[in-house]
Amino acid sequence: MSQSKELGTLIVVILKARHLHQPSFYKQDPYAQASLSGQTQRTKPEPKGGQHPVWDEEFRFPVLVDPGKDSVNRKLEVSCWKDEPRSEDKLLGKGIVDIESTLKTGEFDDWVPLETSGGARGELYLEMTFYANGPPPLNRRPSKIKQSDRLTRPQSYNPRSAQCLITISFSPRPTVPEAQN
Repeated sequence: MSQSKELGTLIVVILKARHLHQPSFYKQDPYAQASLSGQTQRTKPEPKGGQHPVWDEEFRFPVLVDPGKDSVNRKLEVSCWKDEPRSEDKLLGKGIVDIESTLKTGEFDDWVPLETSGGARGELYLEMTFYANGPPPLNRRPSKIKQSDRLTRPQSYNPRSAQCLITISFSPRPTVPEAQN
């Protein structure tokens, strides 16, 4: 079998996730996984990462010249899993990113929706940079997420902490003089 030629290297940074499905009451230890052209890489599980884990891990994938059958070499499959130490890991959600536009522009950064057969299951934030074996693209576009928000978790909303304080004050009852006979 002949070896396919490399078009370049795709660097994938799995930054964080939000609104992940949490199948149990306890905080989960999620990890993310990315697959391209039959090569799979995964992050370390984030202990007690819950629904909003932050990983900030970088992976490098070779991009082949041949798109392959059904463009299999142009589809990056990402998924989030719940690390289960005593049993099989549970799928929290998965998504597919077509990297064709990233190969042309050189960059991608956006939220990737995750789903299962049960519907939407959160989002995964990816940053991708493609380095071709040829000349680089001329201009880069700015990131869609602010630098200060790169590694922050969303503020949780707690309806109990948003309650209004109501102050009730009582004044003494006026006394009515008794009628004298």
